[in-house]
Amino acid sequence: MISDTPMSFNLTCLPKLYKAIAICLAFALILVLNKQANADAQRIITLGGPVTEIVYALEAGEKVAATDTTSKYPAAAVALPKVGYLRQLSAEGLLSLKPDLILALEGSGPAHVLETIQAAGIKVVKIPELVDTTSIVTGIELIAAHTDRQELGKTLSSQISTQLQKQLSAVDTKKEKPTVLFLLNTGHGGPMTAGKNTAIDAIITYSGAKNIASDLESFKPLASEYILGNNPDYILMSKGSLANSGGIEVLATDPLLGKLSAVQKGRIVTLDGTLLFGLGPRTIDAVKTLSAQIKQQTP
Repeated sequence: MISDTPMSFNLTCLPKLYKAIAICLAFALILVLNKQANADAQRIITLGGPVTEIVYALEAGEKVAATDTTSKYPAAAVALPKVGYLRQLSAEGLLSLKPDLILALEGSGPAHVLETIQAAGIKVVKIPELVDTTSIVTGIELIAAHTDRQELGKTLSSQISTQLQKQLSAVDTKKEKPTVLFLLNTGHGGPMTAGKNTAIDAIITYSGAKNIASDLESFKPLASEYILGNNPDYILMSKGSLANSGGIEVLATDPLLGKLSAVQKGRIVTLDGTLLFGLGPRTIDAVKTLSAQIKQQTP
């Protein structure tokens, strides 16, 4: 006689087994749908130069339909339609391009414009400001997840964070660090600088120098007393900003900046503006370029 115990056991467990299978199938379906949703994003608008660079570095540039005016690299992005400055967007302009995904650097807006876009059924993903190794890893992997480039994202984020940590370890051994003051918008109202929690502060630090404005938070206008009281060893400017100010010779005649020893000695270091406002795939190049300029001008 064959025992009916195994059959009784199976019948008892079937409901639980079906439930477990159903849960697994549902979870798998969610993963497939999420991946499909990301893969289906074929018209992406990128807001913020660093975001655009990362998308192209992840080999998803063919999906980008338009960018903002701060996206000036790579050349393929420059040729795309522009939606305006990332902080002065219009819902009509964005909607007219029929995107299915907008990757927006934190601070893009105004907020009500992006809310209108979301209400229209278009997905808006906000990318944190890329100001340190933690945020660059988070930003890259977030962008990778929404462009279906997860593996490339892990590789890129690991590569960048490793390079930057290695560079920081190398310069941390320096006992004496030159001081650097970043200046923006000279000649058009009072100059501004970049304090802590900015990509510029990180670039200066990784280059082996000290940001003299690290006691300030984010971007701040500078009083003449602050500039003269700190008197940095070097002035850092974007290439465009220096050109717009008339060059080093004109800075030397400025009634305020001309009093700084860095200006008097011609210790002005420059970087392309696209490298200064968010960490990204080319940050290590910016750091090494800045470090080399400082060494070259050190007596």
